[in-house]
Amino acid sequence: MTREYLEGSHRTASGYRAYVEERFQGEVYGEALFRTMADLCEAPERARKFRVLQQLEREMKELLLPAVRESGGPGEESLARISEGEALGTQLAKAPWQGLMRGFQKELEVFVQEFEHAEGLAPPGKESLLQHVTAHERALLDFATRELAGDERGDSCAPAKAGEVKG
Repeated sequence: MTREYLEGSHRTASGYRAYVEERFQGEVYGEALFRTMADLCEAPERARKFRVLQQLEREMKELLLPAVRESGGPGEESLARISEGEALGTQLAKAPWQGLMRGFQKELEVFVQEFEHAEGLAPPGKESLLQHVTAHERALLDFATRELAGDERGDSCAPAKAGEVKG
């Protein structure tokens, strides 16, 4: 093995470790955000949607936990990230719906692009996990897009529900 190969493998491994930890903590944040929004939302139908998104975040967090621990991370939920999610959730819970969805859509479009790029950090055998992370974010983006389109015919949460982690 060459020195370059070993250095490249180390960079990939440390990048993967950092990325799965970041994604795990991002799900901790998202779960707190959507839980708080659901708790404070006055419209029952919107609160139900936030509960679906909260569940999706929790399931992705649970899916990432073994990867975090396998790669040497502690797998502990950051209290700071929970507080940050709760604080933002409090601010956004009563925001005008269309503006909130436009903000979500804009942020999630960037996240999906970043996550697609980060899939290259996966070591052999871990590609599907990072692809699932990206698909999870795409489901959130699809939710916001459907809400903005006024998809009253169907369930705007359908993509999120389809992305629920099974088993």
